Amino acid sequence: MADIRKSIVEASRFQMAYALFRITLGVNMFFHGFMRIISDTGAWVDSQVALFTDSFLPTLWVTAFLWVLPFFEVVFGALLTFGLFTYWMSVTGALMMFVLIFGNTTRQAWGVVGNNMHYTVYFCILIAAHPYDWLALDNRRSPEPNTD
Repeated sequence: MADIRKSIVEASRFQMAYALFRITLGVNMFFHGFMRIISDTGAWVDSQVALFTDSFLPTLWVTAFLWVLPFFEVVFGALLTFGLFTYWMSVTGALMMFVLIFGNTTRQAWGVVGNNMHYTVYFCILIAAHPYDWLALDNRRSPEPNTD
């Protein structure tokens, strides 16, 4: 316990900010998926697929993606929260946002696209500031600090 307290006290402001940002974003992503899973995934998928009726994307692709997305978000969010594979989870998050943005542009949902762009910025911040990733299980797995 004393080691944890000492580590927290010695963390720089950037390290503390990065940790809090990463953890908060991870919890956010986890609960995006978790709440969809526990509150009737099928109803959520059906409501979202209906939004893509005017899109050129095949309904089968949209449906398959939407069925996988909540389960992906749960695993992804948990890994990000605990700081496992943080760099690659951040890259994956930005790529996931690319896919969501692509899909939402096909239905011209510009407000949703704008919201997705915010998340893209968040993941890009995590990628760019990754050397400050201090409070993460990744650091327990490797004795070498990450100096990307």
